[in-house]
Amino acid sequence: MTWLAPEPAAPVADGGAADAEDDERDTEPKPDARKPRRRRLRDLTHLPTRTVHVRAADASCGSCGRPLVKIGEAESFRVEWVPGHFERLDVLTDKCACPECPSEGVLSPPNPFLLPRAMCGNALLARVLVDKFADHLPLNRQAERMAREGFELAPNVLAGWVVAAASASLLGRIVEAMAERLRSGAWLQADDTGFPVQDGLDGKLRKGRLWSDTDQQEVVFRFTDTKHGEHMARELAGFRDRALLVDCGSEFNQVVRELGAERAGCWSHLRRYFFEARLHHPAEVRVALRTIRELFLIERAVAGAPAERIREVRSTESRPLVDALFAWVNEVSQAARPKSLFGDAVGYARRHEPAFRLFLDRPELPMHNNLAELLLRGPVVGRKNWLFAGSEGGAHSAARMFSLIGSCLQQAVDPQVYLTDVMSRLPSHPANRVHELTPMAWRLARL
Repeated sequence: MTWLAPEPAAPVADGGAADAEDDERDTEPKPDARKPRRRRLRDLTHLPTRTVHVRAADASCGSCGRPLVKIGEAESFRVEWVPGHFERLDVLTDKCACPECPSEGVLSPPNPFLLPRAMCGNALLARVLVDKFADHLPLNRQAERMAREGFELAPNVLAGWVVAAASASLLGRIVEAMAERLRSGAWLQADDTGFPVQDGLDGKLRKGRLWSDTDQQEVVFRFTDTKHGEHMARELAGFRDRALLVDCGSEFNQVVRELGAERAGCWSHLRRYFFEARLHHPAEVRVALRTIRELFLIERAVAGAPAERIREVRSTESRPLVDALFAWVNEVSQAARPKSLFGDAVGYARRHEPAFRLFLDRPELPMHNNLAELLLRGPVVGRKNWLFAGSEGGAHSAARMFSLIGSCLQQAVDPQVYLTDVMSRLPSHPANRVHELTPMAWRLARL
């Protein structure tokens, strides 16, 4: 068991003018530091109450190894969410000491709550996070709903909980473990979207970007100030000589150039170019749209099959269609007007032909980047409700929470259940085994 000891009090100097000033201040009446807590307790008297004991079981002194002796209990309270209502937790934490080592001070067992100095229990904190980042409910609306349910709280308090929980030292550690696993994989798909941020007191917004990286098992979101490719190259520094499935945007050029990644093209993007040209060039685009449709039907038929089976089907059925399509593209490119929609589609296909062909030789790769775009839909829907991130720190916190909740949804895990359990285990979980708390590892451990 991990034990926490309070810091020793600072020594008090003898004599001098500073002591005289301190004596004058000591004569003034001091406000009761417990009044805010008492007022909050009075406000919560209508809630059901439950007592929680944080016990020191089989604890020993870190210096001499002798058993610790319980010398008292520390009292605190929390507000917890139970489906249907709030309840107040009276938390009693054992205080222990070693009779032989008084210099060790008073020791307490680890706190079972993620935020040690906050009023929220783990289930209540999980509810706030899920409502915000899975159901896109702004914090001010959550506060209004809580007030109707009998628990009044200011939205800025909820914001403080969110930022603290998503910090790099708490839930952010799990997100970093997920990112390390993604960087070590054989392939990755990514996309980005706008994510405005409000900084300063003038209320003006500045542009930001939210990036999604996924291997179809878990997803990691990141926030950056700009769309420059240096951000993606820095985050994927260990992702070398692997396949990167993205659209053909310029923000991924630096990753391909500096890390030597193989760029795979998205056939959904290619189809979109031809689809947008159908009104003015119906006869010409019919060939491309029918061929791409056949390719997607083949992929649907082998979805979930072993890699060797996918390789065989793509070689015998998909490759002839791809060869025929690009032969036709090269043929019609001579007559297509460069500034027309059809000319754009043909030019896009010719410029990125190697990227579109890569999936034929890599059975683990999907032929489209739809999932990375789909995962960005959640933040975009939330952005319509809460409009922007209140600060850059809030944007980074949002990216971490979108990562955890998005990965839970990919793993078919209830994010409320997952976060409640993980937040109770994280404070005492070994730092070198934090990968065991990722949504995928959490689900596999319960099979």
